[in-house]
Parts: sequence; C-alpha cells; structure tokens
Amino acid sequence: MSKKHRKQRRSAQAVALSRDQPVALVRTHDQDQWPALTGLRGLAAFAVLCLHAYETAGKPVSVPQPFAWLFSIGWSGVDVFFTLSAFLLTLPYLRAEFDGAAAPRLGEYAWRRAVRILPAYYVQIAILLLLGALGIASSWAWNSPSLPRVLAHLLFYVDAWPTIQPQVPPWWTLPVEVGFYVLLPLFARLLRPGRWPWLLLAIAASLGYRFWLMHAGLNNGQAIDWVEHLPGRLHQFLIGMLAAYAYFRLKARSALPSAKSADLLAVAATVLFLLLPAVGYLVSDRAFQGGPISNPLLLCWHFFASLVIGTLLIALLAGAPKMGRLFSSAPLRGLGLISYSLYLWHYPLMLGLRSELGGFAAIRSDFWPFYFYCVLISVSVAIASWWLVERPAQQWGRRVASARQ
Repeated sequence: MSKKHRKQRRSAQAVALSRDQPVALVRTHDQDQWPALTGLRGLAAFAVLCLHAYETAGKPVSVPQPFAWLFSIGWSGVDVFFTLSAFLLTLPYLRAEFDGAAAPRLGEYAWRRAVRILPAYYVQIAILLLLGALGIASSWAWNSPSLPRVLAHLLFYVDAWPTIQPQVPPWWTLPVEVGFYVLLPLFARLLRPGRWPWLLLAIAASLGYRFWLMHAGLNNGQAIDWVEHLPGRLHQFLIGMLAAYAYFRLKARSALPSAKSADLLAVAATVLFLLLPAVGYLVSDRAFQGGPISNPLLLCWHFFASLVIGTLLIALLAGAPKMGRLFSSAPLRGLGLISYSLYLWHYPLMLGLRSELGGFAAIRSDFWPFYFYCVLISVSVAIASWWLVERPAQQWGRRVASARQ
C-alpha cells in the first residue's frame, strides 16, 4: 500500500471514529479517558487558582466584571472536583454491573488511589520542609514544623479533632477525598435496582449532619472545619455516584438525550452553575461565598451544585458535540492533566510571588501582572511536578499492578 493510500485510510478511520463515538468518550493515549471530563477538571483547578490569586491580592476593584464574578466564585471548583471524582471512580463498578466487565478488586483499587494521590503530595511536603530547614523561601516554606503536625499531614488528619490546620490551605480537600475513597467500595454495592434509594437516605443524613452542626453552637472555625468535611460533604460524592448510575441506566435503555438535546442540557447546566452563587441574594445582600451558613437554602447550596454538575456530566458523556469539543480543547485538557499538581502548588507559590513583588499593597494596586505570573509560574511548576513525580509514579504503579496479576 502506498504512503498516499495509507494516509487516506487513516483519515477515513478518523472520520468514522468521530461519527461513531461522542467527543466526550474518545479514548486517548493508552488509558480509558474522557477528554471532556479531563478538560472540566482542568477548568475547575484553574478556577481555584483564579480565586486564590484574586483573594491573595485583596479582591482588587480594578478587576472588571464579569472577571470579578468568575474569580470570586472559583471556590466552586471544589464542588466540581468532589462530584466529578465520585462519578469517574464509580464507572468501573458500573461497567462490571451493566457491561459484564471484571469488578474492581479492592487491593487494586486502593493501590491505584494511593499511587494517584500520595507521591506528589509527599514530595511537596518534603520540599516545603526542606526549604523551611534551609531558611529559603520563608514566606511559603514549612517553617518550625513539629513531629505531630507533620505526621498528621502525612496521615491526612487535618481539620479534625483536635484541630490541626493544613499547612497549605487547599490541602483541606485531601482528607475529604481520601475519606470518600475508603467508603466508595461500600456505597458502590448499592448501585443496583432496589438498592440505590439507600443512597438518597445517606444524602439526607449528610445534609442533616450539616444542619445539626450549624445549630450546635460551634464557632466559625469549628463550623468550617467540621461542616465542610465528611460526612458534611458526603452528599456531593453520592450525587456523583448516582449521576454515573443514571448515565448507565439511560444508556442501557437507549434513553440518553440526542446530540442536540445533550448540548442544550450541557449549556443550561454550565450557565446555571455559574449563576448559582447568586441565590445568596435571596437571603442577604451578597452572593453566596461558599462557606457554611445556617440558612437552610445556602446550607444546601453544595447539594444543588452537585445536581447541576451531575447533569452536565451525563450530558457530556451522552455526546454533546459542541460543549464536548469546548471542554475537550487542548488547553483545558492540558490543565486537566496537571490539575492535581496545579491544585497542590499554586497557593504557596502565590505567597512567595506576592512577597517578591512587594507585598499585599503592591499587587493590589497592580493586579494583572501578579495574576499573569501566578498563572505562568503555577502552571510551569505543575507541569514539572506532573512530569517528574506524578507521571513516573503512575507508570510504576501500573507496572507493579500488572506484575501482581
């Protein structure tokens, strides 16, 4: 076969693939990935970065709308993380239930989660401790550590009781994620006809726990520490699991929305999610800021957010072509690939950059150069962390898992 004919054949195969498979479900590299969901994860990580840059600079008034609104709601990226994480981790269990695939083994599942989370996190702790010991980068290194505090971080025992605040504020989400990892295999057994309503009861219990704590006389610090952790955030993970279950049920019944309907659904869900913090104006004079509030409507905000996110995930996997291409764009997929390292590293880097640029007042009066360097440096360090730590750790983890089989 000539080179010209081979090229034409590959082109025809690519066209056939694009017609037969939704853009959100195309396989990439050697792993079972969903480009649109990878891009969504990247966008969520970038939203958190934007929020912290905006807050670190004191929410400067020089930032015009709609950027000020988008920056100020960047905390909602965590809602995307929690719901999306549950959705993706549930899919292998549902493939076993609906498609007859092999069910995930507990040891393999635990190994994959450990290899995914621990190496980059532990390397970051080691670097921050080393910088603190050497007296370098004092504005963001881990200075004067105590052994109990270091051990608490290594074991994800932060924001618990007795209270140990995370050395890097965004680390608060890690024990929440790890707690869900432990519970997922148990909840996955309920994703069957006749059993899944038990998850609705667990969601109600999680929301009830939040309501009870907010009326238990806690101070603001205790409320943030406990209400925003498991089981207070468990409902978001459970909604992600139920969204995955709903997707498989709809798929089995050939009842998924058409491409056009999926696009409209994805657009509606995205717009609604971006506007959802505005419900704060119904009970106060400002938009919802993401923290725990005793008002029942706002106390359930994360519940409503996860419902919207779950709808978006189903629409993307149903094959929303335009929104799928948007979320599958190369920049967002690239951010999604490095999202974990970006999430870990951006905050301490911002503190160091603020110090180097002259402190709080200087960056508040000249925000955009600070923001530019925050993005540039954070993304660069995240790429290095992914290339040097995450990628080889996951490759090694897959080799070890294969050798055990």
